[in-house]
Amino acid sequence: MRVLILAYDGLDPGLVRELNLRNIMQRESGEVSVPIVGGIDDPSTPVVWTSFITGADPSVHGVDMPEVWNSPLDGLRSSLRKHGALHGLLRRLRVGYGVRRVIGAKPAFPSRRNIRVDTLFEVIRPSVALGVPVYNKDLHKVYPVGEVIRARQDPEAGEDFEARVRGRFAEEVEALMGALDGDWRLLMVHFHITDLFGHAFWGTEKLATLYREMDLLTRRVKKRLRGDDVVLIVSDHGMDRTGHAKKGFYSFNINVGLRDPNIKDFFGVVVGLLGGPQDYPA
Repeated sequence: MRVLILAYDGLDPGLVRELNLRNIMQRESGEVSVPIVGGIDDPSTPVVWTSFITGADPSVHGVDMPEVWNSPLDGLRSSLRKHGALHGLLRRLRVGYGVRRVIGAKPAFPSRRNIRVDTLFEVIRPSVALGVPVYNKDLHKVYPVGEVIRARQDPEAGEDFEARVRGRFAEEVEALMGALDGDWRLLMVHFHITDLFGHAFWGTEKLATLYREMDLLTRRVKKRLRGDDVVLIVSDHGMDRTGHAKKGFYSFNINVGLRDPNIKDFFGVVVGLLGGPQDYPA
């Protein structure tokens, strides 16, 4: 048995159902609870995906903020973010900016070195991780994340934004197709295009078209698999007109019997399907 994980960032469960995307919904599907930490009100992509690949709470795996300074002060920042009122006051006073300027810290997307525990890719061998946030991809370096608002407001900027994001997506699909023929028991690929289009084009036919394209991509990929391969499709949050919604999406091509799962639960499910770490030591 092998497990393929298609990680569609920001794939909204409501829109998947509304568009009746059969290839994505598969045999068992539903919504997923995700952690909301770090002093913000909605799910944070690096925090949620790290919880997914480790099966651990953010306080355990270590990625509990959208950005890190890679300084000893990160621990203090994590503690302060747990106190909502105090953290809110410090943000309004812009204390963090002042401290960062004094010590010369630069905010950065979390990386593998910030993860304190083993991930699925250490537990299961051989495994392939294609562009997994934090583990081996910095979203801010790969995608025009900072141009989402302009793309939403300016049609000309939106066209350029779409072209750039689609170009990167095409490279990711090509990498996946090549990897499918390799040696793996676990293969996970992350596509960020669904999140970026959700932010830039929510409520438009452009986003609906992309979702239908992802459904066709799912069918295309599944045709390349073996009969006993397990396919898990998962997202780190949903979307709405204001940004990240608080529930993600999941589906399996087999019945695993999940009820109201948390994003952390999939670690144990995947390890269980593949026989456990004792069979495939790191």
